[in-house]
This record gives sequence, structure tokens and C-alpha cells, in this order.
Amino acid sequence: MRPLLLTVCLMTACDVSRSPDPAVVPEPEPNPAPAAVPEVEPPAEPEPPAVAEPSRPLSVVELEPSAGPLAQQLRYHAKRGATSGRRVVLEMGAPWCPPCRRAKALLARESVASELTNVVVLRANSDVWGADLDALGFDAPVIPVYYRLDADGGPSGDSARGDRWSTPEQVRSGLLAFLRGG
Repeated sequence: MRPLLLTVCLMTACDVSRSPDPAVVPEPEPNPAPAAVPEVEPPAEPEPPAVAEPSRPLSVVELEPSAGPLAQQLRYHAKRGATSGRRVVLEMGAPWCPPCRRAKALLARESVASELTNVVVLRANSDVWGADLDALGFDAPVIPVYYRLDADGGPSGDSARGDRWSTPEQVRSGLLAFLRGG
């Protein structure tokens, strides 16, 4: 079957009986007038919902290398936060850091989480993500440090350094004020 198919293909491609006489040059066909393109109205902008979405308690997301590049994860969460009306904050810390552990324990309390409605904390281990964080413009001279993200997942310029909170009450008031938008 294969030799027959190859022969048919070669005959079709090389059939000299179908080629035009090289001495006769055919007249080019005139181009038809372009068809009129009907005007289409752009789709209407979707109307915002009449009722605001209900507020949601604090959400904490551990950023993991297995979930993809850091920039992609930050962009994804920032865009989701922007469309759902949630404030997205990046927390840079490490498991060995005592102030980071205090902040983590504070955010794990149900009473605190319920106070922080419409906030998403993206937790990035600086030992794992250090070079990526630096490349994306997140500067962490100390940890923990918190950054509000812009709509593209980059640093918005608004940050809070955990080294300024030495007592449990300072951790609570400073961190909660920053996460609430203060």
C-alpha cells in the first residue's frame, strides 16, 4: 500500500502535462472589491453586582515551589483579590524566626482571623523564595515583613516590618492595623 500511495503522490506533484506553456503568460485576474464589514458594537461593560459580596474571614496561603513560579502565584492571588474585593498581603518570614512564629500564631487564632475580613495573607518562606523575592523587588532586611501587593502581584510600596514589634501587644496592634489597611 505504501509504494502505491507514494507513486500517486509523486505523480500528482510532478504531473508535467498539467503545467502551463511557459511561453503563454496568463492575464492576472482582477481583485474583487472587498466586502463591506458590518460594524459590530463592542460588548457592553458588565454591570457591577447590585449587592456587595459578603465579607470573608482571613485566608492564609502558604506559597510552595510545587505550585509554580513565585511571580505567577503572586499575580494569580493579586488578581483574584482585586476581583473579589480582598486585600492581598505578602508575608516574608521563616520557620526558625521567633517573631515570625509569634505572628503566625497570632493569625492562627480564630478570634483574630474573624477580625480580619477580606484579607488574604500569602506566606513566603524567605529561605525558599529569597532570590525570587529579591528579583521581584521585595526587600526584606529583616523578617517578618509584610507587603501589600499591587494588582499585578508586585510590591505596592506599602510595607510593615515585624522588627518594630517587640511585645505581644505591639505584634497584635501593629500587624492587625497593617492588615486592615491602616
